[in-house]
Amino acid sequence: MKKLGPVAIIGAGLSGLSCAQALQAAGVTVRVFESDGVVGGRCATRLWQGHLVDTGIQYFTAQSTEFKRELLTRLRQFRPIISPILDKDEKVVAHEAGPRFYVLQGNNYFAHVLSHGLDIRLNTRVEIISFASSGIECLGESYGAIVSSLPGPLTARLFDLPHSPVEYDPCLVALLEYTGKDHSPECYGRVQPHGSEPLLSSHCENNKVGRVVGDKTVFVVQASPRFSREHADAPPETYLPQLMREHENLWHIPSGQCTASFGHRWLHAHPLNAHRHRVDLPPGAFNCGDTRTDSTVEQVWLDGRKAAKEVLTFLSEAAA
Repeated sequence: MKKLGPVAIIGAGLSGLSCAQALQAAGVTVRVFESDGVVGGRCATRLWQGHLVDTGIQYFTAQSTEFKRELLTRLRQFRPIISPILDKDEKVVAHEAGPRFYVLQGNNYFAHVLSHGLDIRLNTRVEIISFASSGIECLGESYGAIVSSLPGPLTARLFDLPHSPVEYDPCLVALLEYTGKDHSPECYGRVQPHGSEPLLSSHCENNKVGRVVGDKTVFVVQASPRFSREHADAPPETYLPQLMREHENLWHIPSGQCTASFGHRWLHAHPLNAHRHRVDLPPGAFNCGDTRTDSTVEQVWLDGRKAAKEVLTFLSEAAA
């Protein structure tokens, strides 16, 4: 039987890695290109002030049998978050998809597990590809198909599309460290989901076993879409004080107790379902991830598998 491929996957986020694993398991030669120095995309974890902090995805859920099997057989090192998330009226915010989970070694560890055994080129930016009858040219090599797991605007630029498959809101993130461990009694997070306030959510990393060292409390604060848009191009020192004040008011923490802070910007954080557009990709080009599905860990992982099936169908038909 003729070996299918090779296939280039642009972006080593969860959907791209999931797609690559499924294709490789089917016998396809795969190469993954990632512009960053680490895999995972927004499933990111940072070692900060000695603490292991999830700066992107805070938790994940599991509903499908396929994803549950993946967690139990490949990941294994995950635990439930026991403490609740509360709204501003102190009411528990349940998740419609069930219990919330985190990875002991940091949520980014899931991406590292998915990357095992794959040919991944880190710190490699792909900006130009060309389509020809003989194949798809990418960085001087020819491929039978190419998959973009990049955010919509970057996918549109890569494939020279007239518009992005989806638009995004940015998200500004603040990491805040406090002395003492009594700042989040019996509560994992607090949310203000309506978006009219500067702060969207705040989660306490102390609820994740082994993440915070010493007599400290660490919070991950996410700004609202409106606030993030207004300050997207501003340096962290201009927006961190306001997010800190909003966070301390929400958690009833006296001012002046923060011992360290750090700001980060996710430019393509929240895909807007109301701004999804149909796009026609060139033959042999595919996309996966939150360009066409919800941005939860489970959904982008499943969509990577779905994209792999689409690629396999295309390659099989091309080889027939």
